[in-house]
Amino acid sequence: MFALCFLWLIKRGGGTRAQIVAALSVWIFVFQLTHVVKLSALGVPAFFGDLSALGVLMSVSAPLHVALLVASIVLLLLLLAFGLWPASRKQMLWPLAALSMPFALYMLAPWQGRLVDALFPSLPGDYTTHLQHRGGVQFLLDQHARRQALAARQGDLLQRRDAAYAPRLSHRRNVHLVLLETFWDPHAFGAFEFSRDPFDPRFRALLDEGGSSGVLTPHFGHLTANAEFEVLCGLPAAHVAVFQSRMTGSLPCLPRLLRELGYQTLASHSNHADSWGRDRAYGWMGFAHFNAYDSFVRDDLDGVFLNDGSFYRQNREAIAGLSPGAPYFNYLVTISSHYPYRQNPERRPALVATTPTNAAVEDYANAIAYSSAAFMDWLADVRRTDPDALIVAFGDHAPTMPPDQRPYSQSGIKIHARPFEDAHTLLSMSRTPLLFIDGRKGAVNVGTVSLEYLPVLITRALGIQPEGLPYLTDDMESARAARSARFLGNVITLTDEGWVICGPQEGESQACLEATELYDQKRSLRDALLARPLQTLELLGLEALAQPTEMNIDAPNGCLIDVQDWGPKSAVAGDHFNRQTGSGLSATWLRVARVQGKPRLQIGVMSAKVEGAGDVLAAVWPAPSVIKDAGEYPVRVLCGETEVATLGTMTVAAPSLNGGADSSSHGEAFEDVGRTVTGPLSVQPEDAGSLQVSASALSGVCRGDKMEAAVVEMHWQHPEGEHGIRVMVQQGRETPKLWSESGPQGTSITGPWVNEDVRFIFTNSTGHKLGAVKLMAPGCG
Repeated sequence: MFALCFLWLIKRGGGTRAQIVAALSVWIFVFQLTHVVKLSALGVPAFFGDLSALGVLMSVSAPLHVALLVASIVLLLLLLAFGLWPASRKQMLWPLAALSMPFALYMLAPWQGRLVDALFPSLPGDYTTHLQHRGGVQFLLDQHARRQALAARQGDLLQRRDAAYAPRLSHRRNVHLVLLETFWDPHAFGAFEFSRDPFDPRFRALLDEGGSSGVLTPHFGHLTANAEFEVLCGLPAAHVAVFQSRMTGSLPCLPRLLRELGYQTLASHSNHADSWGRDRAYGWMGFAHFNAYDSFVRDDLDGVFLNDGSFYRQNREAIAGLSPGAPYFNYLVTISSHYPYRQNPERRPALVATTPTNAAVEDYANAIAYSSAAFMDWLADVRRTDPDALIVAFGDHAPTMPPDQRPYSQSGIKIHARPFEDAHTLLSMSRTPLLFIDGRKGAVNVGTVSLEYLPVLITRALGIQPEGLPYLTDDMESARAARSARFLGNVITLTDEGWVICGPQEGESQACLEATELYDQKRSLRDALLARPLQTLELLGLEALAQPTEMNIDAPNGCLIDVQDWGPKSAVAGDHFNRQTGSGLSATWLRVARVQGKPRLQIGVMSAKVEGAGDVLAAVWPAPSVIKDAGEYPVRVLCGETEVATLGTMTVAAPSLNGGADSSSHGEAFEDVGRTVTGPLSVQPEDAGSLQVSASALSGVCRGDKMEAAVVEMHWQHPEGEHGIRVMVQQGRETPKLWSESGPQGTSITGPWVNEDVRFIFTNSTGHKLGAVKLMAPGCG
């Protein structure tokens, strides 16, 4: 109905058939296909708030995926502009009305939602069932309307709060809270047998000691920051990124409570500080220090992520620098088991295989094997030096298995079935391991609890009176609160008969009535605190906790870079070098063993910041033609104004009349340069099968009849590379080394080391060889 109204307005504006088709395509994509795409990847429909997460999504996506996303947005905007373009100025109001229609519906959603609910039967809270019955547009409007309805309850809820709050601490001991990225028990994939337990044996034993406790997390396969909000603030997360799109001021969350009680509060996460808005949210929740990307030496990487072992070691070093006179709250967010579950094969070869073979499940199982081992190494060190510490570790969500989540369906976890048949699927998707190590008592069995209940358990273990966070009422800290959760729009709770979904069939049971009312109260309080933190805390008598606290981000720990190789080491004056596709700018590449801080590369008197992730970084220069004069230019690395490394010199030749280097003007240094190699190269396959490879030389020379010292841009694709392709490089008889990783297709640029004896070996993510090639320059023969 909404689409028909939209098209009618375009038609009234004189829209042609082509314009109507273009506009309808945009409508279908925005309000229908986005739901389908997100459901297939993460099991939940799209929401208005997802727009705020686009920046984070692009920051962790491959460049090709970012380019496709940007191109799709541009194409949609062009199609929309074409579809709305009126036949004449007199008809301009009609397409403007069509463009304004979605915004008008959004503003009128509370009243429109009441009318729809009155005319049609009420639906269960499950998001996907709601979407199937109401359609993409009405689903979004209903969610907005229900948020407004919760806001109407906030006044009564706040008035019922007892404002008296004077916390006291009976046990001054250190607290470690560890969020284990994408940490879930792979044994739940019952369709697969594992060659060994994916969990480190020590982790499995400790989990068993604690009664195999678990937490119910708020999301499937993504939104780590929302799990953080729940475990730090004791309130249920929204369906959008809370840190990034909902938080507006200081909240009395667990870090703030402990800070008020004299704790030093430290958060550590090796991603960029602004990822998911943590650079603001952590400060609002009470952290005094935040060690993020620039605080860590990137010395051991899994793909682009810092390995957990290095992360834990550097966290222990940071803790050693805290004041010994006060307890601390040490909050850690790991990352090396993040999707796409890549490990450095040279340092961490595969430990786990599956039967039947499944590359995605194997990659995940191996990521968990190494992540759990790194955690146990860290844990042993902590317990040895601080046996009374309270240590809590949990997984933030189950792993996503794109494109269709098939390992779940193969294992009987029907994540696409709507409505859910029973609570088993929801528990399988939501429940992750929990370790609650209460000092010398060891791992304690706390059962299966909702994630937002963990702050209550932590404060009770510390003997804080009154228990829990200052804004939680008694019913929010009850047994019902511990054993209830909200996941994918469904409220689930534990009854005498087991876990149930509180839908129409269970809606009248006392347990479900209590659980549903509990979550209405929690969500209402959450929305009030997020939207109006100062006013809400004043009403609660907690205005002192609304005052902002200072947080230091990435405190200066130095700046370093260990460069193993760099290039290009030569150029032509007035011409670009290592020209970048798209921008056309010149770039210097650096292969590094470790890096920290924000180093800059300097050639002569010019400098540019070093950018990128992984072990190959780049300095991109602001113009294609960087160096105007021939000569020898020193290449240095700067941290601020201090030189921290001298890499060598860059030789810049004078341009010749034919565009090449004028060797006669530079003496012996250029006598043996030979002919320049540029352009397409000949690809010589070895058992390449369906592998397709193309290559082009960006620079290089012919010595005799062979190519040497070439910088090459390569592109590859393979139909069997669904879960990724790894490219190994073999120089002569040396052991092959990993050079690049990608999806089923990829593009990458080498350094100046390619010659005709170099083999490029392509494998899938499990190590199965897809083929090999050598490269030759036809012009050298």
